[in-house]
Amino acid sequence: MQSLKKKEIKINNKEKITKICIDDFAIKKGHTYGTIMIDIESHKVIDIIFSRENNDVSEWLKSYPNIKVVSRDGSITYKNAISIAHPSAIQISDRFHILKNLTEYCKQYLTKYFKAKVIINNNLDNKPKSKNIINYSQNEKVLKAMQMFNVGIKKAKICEALKLNIKTLNKILEFDELDINYYGKSKLRIIQEERLKNKQEIINEAREMRKNCIPISKIAKALNLDRRTISKYLDEKTTGISTRLGVKRKSKLDQYINYIDKLIEIGVTSKTIYSKIKEMGYTGSESLIRNYKAQNKNNNYTSIVTTEVKRSSLIKLLYKPISKIKELSNEIVNKIYNSYPIYKEIINLVIEFKNILSSRTIDEFDRWIHKATELNINEINSFVNGITRDIDAVKNAVLYEYNNGLAEGVINKLKLIKRIMYGRCNFNLLKNKILRLENLKFN
Repeated sequence: MQSLKKKEIKINNKEKITKICIDDFAIKKGHTYGTIMIDIESHKVIDIIFSRENNDVSEWLKSYPNIKVVSRDGSITYKNAISIAHPSAIQISDRFHILKNLTEYCKQYLTKYFKAKVIINNNLDNKPKSKNIINYSQNEKVLKAMQMFNVGIKKAKICEALKLNIKTLNKILEFDELDINYYGKSKLRIIQEERLKNKQEIINEAREMRKNCIPISKIAKALNLDRRTISKYLDEKTTGISTRLGVKRKSKLDQYINYIDKLIEIGVTSKTIYSKIKEMGYTGSESLIRNYKAQNKNNNYTSIVTTEVKRSSLIKLLYKPISKIKELSNEIVNKIYNSYPIYKEIINLVIEFKNILSSRTIDEFDRWIHKATELNINEINSFVNGITRDIDAVKNAVLYEYNNGLAEGVINKLKLIKRIMYGRCNFNLLKNKILRLENLKFN
């Protein structure tokens, strides 16, 4: 071991090295890193240095005068170092790292876009069969329940017909007349009805006084009202009911209600509904949609059968074909595509990118970048910006067969040697050991 530490192994025939792949590895993770060089043609480890900094790597590469091809990952530091040392060398970005970055960015977006479980409607292609359900107001339910109970209908049947809990029904059957009147009404509605009742009493009193030939001025004084108000009250067409009572104020949701109801039926989230109607010109807030859903949660929509699909299963489609994913089928995926068109766009984008890499059709590459940018998704834009900064090396990855698989494999072996030597390993010993093993292997 002492001889390994002291005796540095010389690297011969540097001028014969023309095609290499380089990659970094951790000497002390998060602190110090080294760079390893492998000959693409012989698969032999050529050299290792105790750095991955720009200046150190460029000086190191200059000592190999005839390098023509360098395969590497997407590191901009390595790109600059190679450009300084060998400006005319062909740099090739590793296809595995490029595709991994794309799928990771897509995964990040889909994780935010979908809930943990995605609900799809099994009846999207068919007309759903409506249930014959009558929607009763709360007061109507109370009166109907009492009426049904009085004619001898069993409680279980009443609960089923009116969609009531047995505890609620028992409570309803104990109501007196006042309770029935107030049951299910909001505080605002109760206040409005009290005002209506008081106003109607004043109108009736004014008309009674007028029948007794009392002048309008005296009626107005007695009731502490304006004479014009009394004249209005004496008109037979006037009632205590306000013209605005029960009239719903206009909402920014009004023109989208039918579309929103359809989306609610198939279990689409408020956030997704907001995104969809925003594209249609909606200018309101997402909270309006949430409030609308909350107010209408007890509405009886058409009878539909739904299926839950895990988000993790949908993300698997970034990496595997449908036939390799047990939880998915062509039918389920097509329904997801119909409900979530952006998901289809992303999956197709990944498939197209894989096809470009495998078929080496460089002519399609610029069109793919344009299509990806048009989606206007931050995560995909980040990926496009990354490959655009290193566009020549990425295009070379499409054109050439070289990759960084050799370096990845050697680094795995290097990590194993590090673990075996744990506690008595410095960089020089590690370097000499690996290079000696390579010399024994190839001589």
